[in-house]
Amino acid sequence: MNFELIDIRKVDSTGNFKLNEDYILSYDHSDGWSERLLSLGIYIDLIFECKIVISFRRKNFENFEKQFECEIPSEIKNIISEIINLDPLTLKKHYADTFMEDMNRQHYAINHSGKSHNIGIGTLLKRPQPENPSEELFITLIDLFEKWREVIYQDCLKNII
Repeated sequence: MNFELIDIRKVDSTGNFKLNEDYILSYDHSDGWSERLLSLGIYIDLIFECKIVISFRRKNFENFEKQFECEIPSEIKNIISEIINLDPLTLKKHYADTFMEDMNRQHYAINHSGKSHNIGIGTLLKRPQPENPSEELFITLIDLFEKWREVIYQDCLKNII
């Protein structure tokens, strides 16, 4: 399975991602400078079909890259549905205690009411305290994506021939 990210999202004039109208969420993760150099992208469309692109470095320094489709965990699907049904969606552009070069970072783009909301996640030393219902759901989504990201990575490690 091969897909092009340009068909899912484009960078707009402000430097933010503009999702294709057929997609509701994109998630990008980078470990930054780490032993595994994990990079993961998850792209979810309107009917909750999910495309994933993953790359990382194996212990023998060989690169692993793969694109595939998979099922979305029901908990994540439910939270995304709740976020999409909120009116209004009130999220900050950044959640971080600090930003540092080459550190773990995440980026979400969420299509909501015809607009792509871009949210960056930097280094969080503690779990953010939600200030509204949108943030409460979003912070839960962050936690779920972190767990799912590790499941995807471990599954890929197990399936390397």
